[in-house]
Amino acid sequence: MPKKPHVKVLSTYELMQMFPDEQSAVDYLTGILWPQGPVCPHCQSKQITTLQRKNYYRCRDCDKVFTIRTDTVFEKSHIPLHKWLYAMYLIVTARKGVSSLQLSKELGITQKSACGSLSNESASLAATKRRNSFPGSSRQTRRTSVVSKRTSTRTKS
Repeated sequence: MPKKPHVKVLSTYELMQMFPDEQSAVDYLTGILWPQGPVCPHCQSKQITTLQRKNYYRCRDCDKVFTIRTDTVFEKSHIPLHKWLYAMYLIVTARKGVSSLQLSKELGITQKSACGSLSNESASLAATKRRNSFPGSSRQTRRTSVVSKRTSTRTKS
């Protein structure tokens, strides 16, 4: 049986240094989702105009406005992206899971918002595990599946 590669887990301190604010999280996700530059989530076009409003883009082909949050679990969420990344970190590193109450206290958000975030993230992470268990799953699929929208698990927060 092949040995599993050792993966270094970031400490909470290291994570907070990586993502001290919203913009650092936006920059990180932009690099993962759009390594060759922004792509329209509506029509997949690369003909993009950057708008004056920070981190907003307009597609020249379909004329729709979008952000890094569009068509992801982050869409329509008022929770800052660096808090979302911290929540994902807590869920992934918790040995026995994390409750919505604990998540709300850690992130400084309401328990209702934490519960919605928790269900969205759990569904996305479960889908990622299922997808990654199949041989031949692509690296791009693994990277984007964590943040792909799950319309069946959307909750209002």
